[in-house]
Amino acid sequence: MRQLTTLVAVLALVSFVGVSAAPAATGDTYKVKKAECKKRADGMKFGVHLIKKNRWVKDCIAGKVT
Repeated sequence: MRQLTTLVAVLALVSFVGVSAAPAATGDTYKVKKAECKKRADGMKFGVHLIKKNRWVKDCIAGKVT
């Protein structure tokens, strides 16, 4: 009986942890990707060409840039 109680407690704990560790929302993934691309763009020499930089960031988020 004690083993059964332990087993049930472990299963309840595992199911709770599985539910609380839900994957990130789509918006969160986008924000992380955008921040990474902006950081990469800051290291490049765009000068005063903000439109060109923004276009590059959008292409980076879309995966068109290597």
